[in-house]
Amino acid sequence: MPVRQPQPVSDPAFWKERLEQAKRGQHLHYSVYLAGPTLWDNIYKIHLQIIEKEIPKGSKVLDIGCGYGRMAPLFDKYTGIDISPDFIALAQEIHPDKKFLVADLNKLPFKDKEFEVGFMVSVRGMIIGNLGEEAWEPMEKECKRVCKKVLVLEYGVYESHRDTHDTIAEYEVL
Repeated sequence: MPVRQPQPVSDPAFWKERLEQAKRGQHLHYSVYLAGPTLWDNIYKIHLQIIEKEIPKGSKVLDIGCGYGRMAPLFDKYTGIDISPDFIALAQEIHPDKKFLVADLNKLPFKDKEFEVGFMVSVRGMIIGNLGEEAWEPMEKECKRVCKKVLVLEYGVYESHRDTHDTIAEYEVL
């Protein structure tokens, strides 16, 4: 099995290139995860079930690493943050009625416990896998500072020969 090379996930230029490639291929979700349409739909359905279970209706939520804002329509009191200005611009264009901000997880521009729930999709796994556990620890602390509860969702372990995931139904509440 080839060794996966770390990616510069903390560099907005990395995400700008990913977004541009995804737009050229006309599959916007490729900017955040390379998955076929069926797998992507299945991931969304499982994440939606978890969100409905863990986030009470009417909660003030923070979407941590929101990308292009695909989860924004699920919430009335929604704020999405991402390190990429390009993602934030696109998210605001797609969802003009929602609030989006460029923000670094090391220093979030919010008051303590400002949000009832924060949630993230594949952020922790990406940070730890590319930057290391030591980079993630202060980011987790900052997320927990601004959110009363943090829901961590991942895409899971992809097996290309089956076009399935083994762990997308697993999640953690911090």
